[in-house]
Amino acid sequence: MKIPVIGVTPHYETDNNKICIASMYMEAILHAGGVPLLLPLKADKEALAAAVKVCDGFLFTGGPDIDPFRFGEETIPECEVVNPERDEMEEILFHLIMEENKPVLGICRGIQVLNVFLGGTLYQDIPAQFQGKLNLCHSQKSGRTVLSHSVAIQKGSLLHDILKTDTLMVNSFHHQGIKELAPSLKAAAESKDGLVEALYLEEHPFFLAVQWHPEHLFRTNEGAEKLFEAFVKAC
Repeated sequence: MKIPVIGVTPHYETDNNKICIASMYMEAILHAGGVPLLLPLKADKEALAAAVKVCDGFLFTGGPDIDPFRFGEETIPECEVVNPERDEMEEILFHLIMEENKPVLGICRGIQVLNVFLGGTLYQDIPAQFQGKLNLCHSQKSGRTVLSHSVAIQKGSLLHDILKTDTLMVNSFHHQGIKELAPSLKAAAESKDGLVEALYLEEHPFFLAVQWHPEHLFRTNEGAEKLFEAFVKAC
């Protein structure tokens, strides 16, 4: 049986011009039976198209804020460091992936860019712009494997099909979030204060994104493990 190759979007450290990635993304893919391949940041459309042909699926990882200009807004003071070069590379990559109809998983920043690339918008800063029913902690100070709040999973969604549960406890490390969902996307999970925590695209082989960080949980949390296994299986 062919082992699927998963293209992974890179983190870029501007201070030292370093492309890198948190090891847990790679380990989670390996654990689920795939082989991760870190993609280049400074690549033109032709090079990215070649990568799309090679890879069987793609993981859009966490990282810095998205440039608000990409969803038609001016930058507010609470918006943090942006990396337009990464935004550009990921958007080109995304449209190439969609042309090939290949599986996609987004995590944290990943859910946000996928929403923006399809026409959605974001809260540039949740504390400054979003007032929910409970005002949960979405940027926890506890360790990466600590669970901080629950999400309600939408029945009939791809996420519900994978996890077979109506609720899930998650970790949370984000200050931006989904404001307006892109027209083609559907919410797969929400927090109790009303933020979209997962989304999916119907009539696609596998298109799912979550706001939390299952890559830190897959060794100890069955739901996180199932998520990566379903993604790699789809690839």
